[in-house]
Amino acid sequence: MKVKVIVGIAVLTLVLGWVIFYDNVPESAHNDEAVQSYTLSNGMKVLVIENHRAPVVVSQVWYKIGASYEHDGITGISHVLEHMMFKGTKSHVAGEFSEIIAANGGEENAFTGQDYTAYFQKIANDRLELCLEMEADRMRNLVFDEKEFLKEIEVVKEERRLRTDDKPSALTYERFNAVAYTNSPYRRPIIGWMEDLDTMTVNDAQQWYETWYAPNNATLVVAGDVESSEVFALAKKYFGKLSASDIPQLKPGTKQNNTVHNALLWQYQRKYPIC
Repeated sequence: MKVKVIVGIAVLTLVLGWVIFYDNVPESAHNDEAVQSYTLSNGMKVLVIENHRAPVVVSQVWYKIGASYEHDGITGISHVLEHMMFKGTKSHVAGEFSEIIAANGGEENAFTGQDYTAYFQKIANDRLELCLEMEADRMRNLVFDEKEFLKEIEVVKEERRLRTDDKPSALTYERFNAVAYTNSPYRRPIIGWMEDLDTMTVNDAQQWYETWYAPNNATLVVAGDVESSEVFALAKKYFGKLSASDIPQLKPGTKQNNTVHNALLWQYQRKYPIC
């Protein structure tokens, strides 16, 4: 009997302790905080999610530009530019961006989609300012060296061979999209057609950069152990001084009939015959 009583008291104590502790835990510790937003005077959007469970932070810069904005002849340019963003600015030589992030214990990378290109870092929260400073630098001060471009375009070509040309499932999906999206820019592959990669120049990449990479075409997202007010202040310090650009307004496409669809299908089958 005494053992049962002792066990009962112990269990009750644990339950009451858990209830008291849970009630006293700050809301942010077990629920996602609301997204807090701010817009700089140059049009750049800033989104912050505070999460104080660990002293780390993720910083991302999203540009509203991707493969669906491209036209025939320069397909893959958004992805190529993503590669070039690591090839140096007036303040940092090629590769130094990645070296600095790694030296500070962080990770970084980038990715391109149909409607966006994004760059991110995962790092200790006391290194956030470093990330924002370098991101703001390469938003406006990227250096386009032809030697670096020629090396990087070959990297992209090999990436296409590896992920698409030598992979039957990926090649089939690419062909399907090219025919299915008759009247949509989504018919173009993000990696680009090889013919366009073969003829792409460093000037093409620079023009694409100067057209679309601007604060009023970008969104900064920061999530982690930060205070939103501090993030807004840092964003204003580094990105706020960058001038806005005149971003082109794309026109919607016109509806195509079946004759055009069949012509495109024939051209594609001729270009990529199924053996």
